[in-house]
Amino acid sequence: MKKRILSMMLVAVMMLALTACGGMTTDDARTYVQSVLDASYKADFSEYTEQTDSTEEEAQQLFDDNLDNIMSMGGFTDAGLSDELSANYRQLFKDMLAQAKYEVGDATEGENDGFVVEVSAEPFTAFDGLQDEVMNAVQAEMANITDISQMPSDEEINEMVFQKMYDILVQRVAEPTYGEAQTVEIHVELNDNVYSINQDDLTTLDGILFPADNL
Repeated sequence: MKKRILSMMLVAVMMLALTACGGMTTDDARTYVQSVLDASYKADFSEYTEQTDSTEEEAQQLFDDNLDNIMSMGGFTDAGLSDELSANYRQLFKDMLAQAKYEVGDATEGENDGFVVEVSAEPFTAFDGLQDEVMNAVQAEMANITDISQMPSDEEINEMVFQKMYDILVQRVAEPTYGEAQTVEIHVELNDNVYSINQDDLTTLDGILFPADNL
């Protein structure tokens, strides 16, 4: 199994720009960041639609597109999985995103009329040791096959690997554990009279929330 397949939780966090009508306060910046994170991870669009003057349908479409990106970037779309297992993985990733554990803290004024919002993020440890556990489960299953005529095809083995990984991740999502909290500075920037969140900051935050370093 390629490690790339397991390193899939980098999310293109959904984000619409916020028009700078009347300026922004530190409280506004904090609320804006909270709304983007809640929409991106929790599928909670209530504040997000207010902040970005978008509809719930538009926000839902962005969220669904993010799930599609996760499936594609992780290699699940082209992995030859059954329709059922592919659908199961898509729901699993939605459930996993909902487990993101973050707390939006204080906002301060930054450079060029922007703001800096501190976010405390606790790493979700679902991927720790996952590769070894998956391969051990597959090897144990293969060891039970004594009749060579019953050996599964390459396609069946591929499905077995992904099924084992799914089963393990479902259990880990049901009983989530987290690492030590880390603080990320999220910059809300003003460009052409429009506020937006620095995408690199969101990528950094996502990498902390869903690390895949200990596969």
